[in-house]
Amino acid sequence: CSLSATEVFSLEVSKTEALTQAIRRSMGVRIVEEQEVMEGEVVEIQIDTLSGAKAGKTGRLTLCTTDMETIYDLGTKMIDRLTQERVTAGDVIRIDKATGKISKLGRSVSRSR
Repeated sequence: CSLSATEVFSLEVSKTEALTQAIRRSMGVRIVEEQEVMEGEVVEIQIDTLSGAKAGKTGRLTLCTTDMETIYDLGTKMIDRLTQERVTAGDVIRIDKATGKISKLGRSVSRSR
């Protein structure tokens, strides 16, 4: 993108603004956002309800990917989100690590029958 002096001085906007607009047009800045997610098949969900002084819920989620099988400890908020999405064993899910958002992608082929 070329810019001549006559364009800068003939415009109705200030010289600084004209140069700023020209630089922005020529740079073509692109912003790319990366997200860390966990994706896999739910093998097992265990939810334990505690009573007494430590009332609440704890649980474990076994998630199987193509590479490995991992067990995650769950807090109350994650258990509520899993319950809200109606996640069961055999579902394929995606968990956004930054926000904790759970998306149900579908059912596993091996468990759908």
